[in-house]
Formats: sequence, structure tokens, C-alpha cells
Amino acid sequence: HETNRRSFTPQEFKHFYASILNEPNAEIKLIGLIMAYCGAPTGEAGGLQRQDVTVSGKVPYIWFRDHKDRIMGKQRQPRIVPLVDPLLGLLSDYLGTLELNKNDPIFPIYGVGKHSSAERSKKLSKHILNMRSHHDDSQLSPYSLRHTFRDRAAMASVPTSVTEYLMGHRSKESSKTHEKYGTGLPP
Repeated sequence: HETNRRSFTPQEFKHFYASILNEPNAEIKLIGLIMAYCGAPTGEAGGLQRQDVTVSGKVPYIWFRDHKDRIMGKQRQPRIVPLVDPLLGLLSDYLGTLELNKNDPIFPIYGVGKHSSAERSKKLSKHILNMRSHHDDSQLSPYSLRHTFRDRAAMASVPTSVTEYLMGHRSKESSKTHEKYGTGLPP
């Protein structure tokens, strides 16, 4: 069945962002920040390999793509998302503490493995606070950051084609899905 997810309200997003910044586990913190930053689903944010993240050069970026540790769902298109601070600095600091080969996962505990998805969602959900009425039957979950990204981009007057690209919606089918994202709440 289909879950009726909604975007974070501005207050809920502020709470999530402040809470995830205080997360002691660096993997969970960075996965949550990547999701909030560009609307990436949990699996795409968690399944990055070392070669997918470039933190130096003229344009630092994250490359979302299929590889042996992750298949992007729903026929999402590969994409390159530029990085800026504070996420750029946090990723740079984190990667500076690791010795990884290009195909190594950057989040080895919560990014890959048999139980990583469920554990990742549980840990991210602890940072979410539903501040709307208890009569609201829509779900607020880590995936709601994807909906929130679309609303925030629309409010910032980012062209739909750019938002679709950043979210991986570039085919006719995925563009139809893109139209359903967000709830029109004030971002």
C-alpha cells in the first residue's frame, strides 16, 4: 500500500536539523544532513562510495549512481549534486579521518549490509518530531525530507527541471512522481 507522506513544517525541519547536527554518530549525522540537503532517499544517501564524494577542487560534489552496494530505486537517474558548507566541511572532516579505497562505502555501518536500512531509519527517526495535530493521518518519516526538499526548492524559485534533476526524476514516469512530492506547506 502507498504511504501518505508529508513534508516537514518549518518548525519540524528546524528541529530535525538542529537535532541531527547534535547526533553523536557521524554516519547517521551525515546521512541525515545529505537527505536534508538535497532530498536524497535514505538508501542513496547511505550507500555512497568514496569515489562518489569529491570534497576538493573547483566544484565539490556528491555523485548519486548505481554501483555494487546500491541500486537506485524507482528508476531514478544518476546525478551530480554540488556541495557547499556546512555539509561540505562536515563531509571533508569525516572523510579526512578515514582511509578508503575508491569503491569502499563511506558509511560502512549504516550505509551497507543486511540490516543497515532498518537501523538507519530507526536512528534517523529519533530526530523527527511531529508537531502537527494528532488527527493528521499523513506520515512524517526520514523519507519526508525528500518531500520537504521539493517544497523548499519551489519556495526558493528553483526551476522544476533543476529540482527534478537534483532528486533524480528525469524520465516521463519519474517526472509524474515528482509532481506528487511535497505538500505545499510553507517551507
